Amino acid sequence: MLANFEKREGKERAWTGRYENLHNLPHWHLEFELIYIEKGSVTVSLNHTAYDLHSREAALIESGEIHYIKGEPGSITSILMFDGSIIQEITRRAQLASPLLDSWMAALIPGLCQTVKNELKEKQPFYELKITSLIRSLLVDIYRCEALSTHNLVEPKANRFHTSMENYKNLLSEIEEKYSYLTFADASSFMGLSQPYFSKFFKNISGMTFSRYLNIIRLEKAIDMLRHNTKHLSITEIATLCGFDTIRHFNRTFKEMTGFSPRELPEDYVLTSRSIKSMKGNFNPTLSGSRLLD
Repeated sequence: MLANFEKREGKERAWTGRYENLHNLPHWHLEFELIYIEKGSVTVSLNHTAYDLHSREAALIESGEIHYIKGEPGSITSILMFDGSIIQEITRRAQLASPLLDSWMAALIPGLCQTVKNELKEKQPFYELKITSLIRSLLVDIYRCEALSTHNLVEPKANRFHTSMENYKNLLSEIEEKYSYLTFADASSFMGLSQPYFSKFFKNISGMTFSRYLNIIRLEKAIDMLRHNTKHLSITEIATLCGFDTIRHFNRTFKEMTGFSPRELPEDYVLTSRSIKSMKGNFNPTLSGSRLLD
């Protein structure tokens, strides 16, 4: 489902991979995430701010922060996700003032990713300890050298922003549950925002309009119904159940997002592709068109 909480079920405390044209939906997870741009330009949107990263630049996404990544064609992005408990002694007391990392610190990330990949593949004795010690060492350097904003210095404005982000997360759950009849007006009211402000807020956070996000949710439900049509529903009935007001609107949206009509959809078609190999049955934020290189 396209809920925005991404949960890893693998036993490993770290995972790394390289993507071409990485593009994913807004999501959050409990892990920390190091993002390193090997080639091209990539936009990383974190909470309410978009950062443009270029070759050899990097960012750190802390646990629980809403973000999405949108790479330009031909871009290559390395990702390292790791259990936040590895550095909890640090994060209990401080947080980064900015997710962007200095260039000399960013230069250390590719080597760390490769070492983690090798350790996970070879599984030599104490490989888990090796991985956690390497990650902890780099993160200690990051938190020593980058500008910090300690938790006990959070200002009232930041607290209000945190509340807005929590409301946004709750809204995504509301959309997942009530996708067939939820309206733009309902969503803005749920957030307690005026419709013009909500429209801007949602697009800044999600990287897409509310209507497009809602259509993605509805379309995924429709694809699932088409695949498992045990009640022998007509396409028009499925479209109505998923919240599309007319069959014409449904067919147009279906074709736009999948490239196929509902009747032509291949059996093996998926709206998204898995971003982490160990994930099973959970939200996968990575959109088709992204390619996992290794």
